[in-house]
Amino acid sequence: MPMKKRVLITGGTGFIGSHYRRWASTRSDIVMFAPSHRELDILNEEQVKMSVLGFRPDVVIHFAAFRNATLAEQQRGDISGSAWRTNVAGTQNVVRMSKSRGVFLIHISTDMVFSGTKQNKGPYSEHAVPRDAAHHLSWYGRTKREAERAVLAYTNAAIVRIGNVTLPVYDPALDYVGKILCLYDKGQLYPLFDDQYLTLTQVPLLCRVIEALVTERRPGMYHVATTDVFTPYELGTYLIEKMYGVARGLERMSIVSYLKKTPNRYPQYGGLRAVYTHDVLGIAMPRWREVIDASLASFHQGIEDAA
Repeated sequence: MPMKKRVLITGGTGFIGSHYRRWASTRSDIVMFAPSHRELDILNEEQVKMSVLGFRPDVVIHFAAFRNATLAEQQRGDISGSAWRTNVAGTQNVVRMSKSRGVFLIHISTDMVFSGTKQNKGPYSEHAVPRDAAHHLSWYGRTKREAERAVLAYTNAAIVRIGNVTLPVYDPALDYVGKILCLYDKGQLYPLFDDQYLTLTQVPLLCRVIEALVTERRPGMYHVATTDVFTPYELGTYLIEKMYGVARGLERMSIVSYLKKTPNRYPQYGGLRAVYTHDVLGIAMPRWREVIDASLASFHQGIEDAA
């Protein structure tokens, strides 16, 4: 009988980490250890060390991160701030301890490590290397790029990039697609960019990619993304028409005018390509409209539950 894989999870109480835990709990070949933030603060090097030494994992999945890009931007330039310390120093601690024990590390990153400028357009493949000067990135993107540098220095590691996550959940704080629908239903939806280009990441598909990496322990760079790009206005229109038959009152705006006031806050030409991930792991990626179509029943249920 094969031995069970021992998987240590950081950030296991967060949105993505907690979903992965529920998803992986059905697997009989995995033993998971997902300590709380109080038990495992990645900024506490001693706690990281004791978690690894005590549990003796075969794999560490590093979900823990400072993910609020808006709050991160308020800390721009501050390497003593919580965004930098969590995403950079915390990741360095996890890498250092994984390396000391030879543990396979899976690090969750973001498409925001690329600038998405007109001079360096996405969507970006797994082989694309972020080359833009740091001032072309949001502060969140800068911290995640520095985290990637720490992981790339360890050869027994995989980086999984994601962006614009959807589960789906009818919740503006958690789900990229659900946010658009929820705010529209409340009459609070802001104008959507009609000249920004992005891709979606399905959380269940992300779990399948992580599962494959836990099983195969194959180092490298991997992306989880739809095969085609969308503009937020295009996606919002399609979503609301699918839900209600017509999209009334949906407003659009240009990201160019927004970026004049807030440079580098968002990429204009972002998104990811996942061709290599598909070829290596054999996991097919959907088109974004297929993601929306598959989400409609869950969103209807979420609306009913919220009523």
